Amino acid sequence: MAINPLDHPNAKAHFDEETRIAYVAYSGFLDGSASTAAYEWLAGVNENVGIPYGEVFDFRGVTEFMPDNLLEARKKSRRRNLRSEIHNLPVAMVVKDYYQEEILRGPMQNVPENNRKTIVKTMEEAVEFLHSWHKQHENSTE
Repeated sequence: MAINPLDHPNAKAHFDEETRIAYVAYSGFLDGSASTAAYEWLAGVNENVGIPYGEVFDFRGVTEFMPDNLLEARKKSRRRNLRSEIHNLPVAMVVKDYYQEEILRGPMQNVPENNRKTIVKTMEEAVEFLHSWHKQHENSTE
């Protein structure tokens, strides 16, 4: 089943059916409505095709993180974690600089204990992380 792309003013997303990777790219002023749109789109991916191979969030086009975004993203992420079996879902966040990395590190729970999420600088690194994560976890119980 084909997944329609997301076309929000500050969030674009598509699902690559061949690789089963969901890509979300944010731009401009990243507010709560963009996060909500992206998480609702991802919920649709889960409902229609199950858990994807991985997710890539591209923040390089973001010019400013609005105050409501981090709260909304955390709330939607937590709700999604509770509703879906996504413990086997690696997530890569692509940033353009140290500033974006620091903004994302805490709210996105990018800590050593949560090794299914990472921050990278390029799309190539993002996809490589997804592959390496799956390789490291291929023998773990589903």
